[in-house]
Amino acid sequence: MAANFTTSPTSPSPACALHPQEPLLPWVSDNVLAIVLPTVVYAISGAFFHLLDTYELFGGYRIHPSEDELKRNHVTRWECFKAVVRYHVMQISIGLLLNYGNGPMMVGDEHCKIQEAASTIRSLRNLIPMALATLGINPKQLSIATAGTSTTLAQVIGGTYPPGNKDQLDSNGFTNVELSLAKLAVNVAIPALQYLLALVVVDTWIYFTHRLCHVNRTLYRIVHAQHHRLYVSYAYGAVYAHWLETLFLDILSFVLAGEIAKLSPRQSMLFGSFATIKTISDHCGYVFPWDPFRLINNNGAVFHDLHHQSWGLKYNFSTYTVFWDNLLGTAWADTAGAEARYQRVRDMTAKRQPKEEPVTDRKLERAIAEGTPAKVE
Repeated sequence: MAANFTTSPTSPSPACALHPQEPLLPWVSDNVLAIVLPTVVYAISGAFFHLLDTYELFGGYRIHPSEDELKRNHVTRWECFKAVVRYHVMQISIGLLLNYGNGPMMVGDEHCKIQEAASTIRSLRNLIPMALATLGINPKQLSIATAGTSTTLAQVIGGTYPPGNKDQLDSNGFTNVELSLAKLAVNVAIPALQYLLALVVVDTWIYFTHRLCHVNRTLYRIVHAQHHRLYVSYAYGAVYAHWLETLFLDILSFVLAGEIAKLSPRQSMLFGSFATIKTISDHCGYVFPWDPFRLINNNGAVFHDLHHQSWGLKYNFSTYTVFWDNLLGTAWADTAGAEARYQRVRDMTAKRQPKEEPVTDRKLERAIAEGTPAKVE
């Protein structure tokens, strides 16, 4: 026997009382922490890989032999370090300026947000039978026909709930299904969509501005060529760049992403830290089999290192995904050809005599470049 259904009333959205969100750390606001945390992550990650470089740990996973850095790079580590410090000073200063006068984020309690989401879901549910009717389908008959198989599906189709099962409703008149969907939306779906939108904005902005810096010879010569003085990149040199590139390619991309995706300070902490680790990973010079970024897509250390080679400058412009490179034909596809070019460069570099004044700032690096025992006084 088919169950009787009645149309569910649309519950009014509850008025949420907002209050300032308590900071994660009592001695610093979330706004400031969101600005500073990526720099802290950068320093820790860069120092970790620097230790690997210094003590030649995991050498079997290096893309380039350690001595190639000294023979091929056109900038000393000290000059690179100073530019990286400038980058982070700019990033923090601009972040603090943009957040000047902003108080803590105003939030409502989780129960209130779930009730608001449930109210929205209720409104959307009531549109389903209207859409079916527009297509010439009788939603009431279809709902009755499916009730014996799935009550939940029947409710979704008919935009209704069983009037005899009042115990399924909470005090605001929402069903368990609506509340479950609301919790999923508030805690998972909406934040995930925000992160995805932010990723799309950053990935798109960086791809096209980065590519422009290679297409336009003036921009490349004046601005972007500085970053490519590192043919053999290393972790803490990941953001070594001209100050204009720092401003318009990097910082502006994240400002736009945060505003468009409406990221909260805490979401910005996670997103900024993730982006920092990805950038460090791209420039670290190591290819580990357990690298999570390689499992997500092909955009990893090898992908970006190829772009740093003189023969790969016109390829692999993307930073986080391979979407735009694949779509617009700028992804390097000749794996065998790349390996042959890498090997030819290694052979040529191995034959090259160290310079009288190697590009180095440390006696240990000079010893490696000259092929003498790495003894430092």
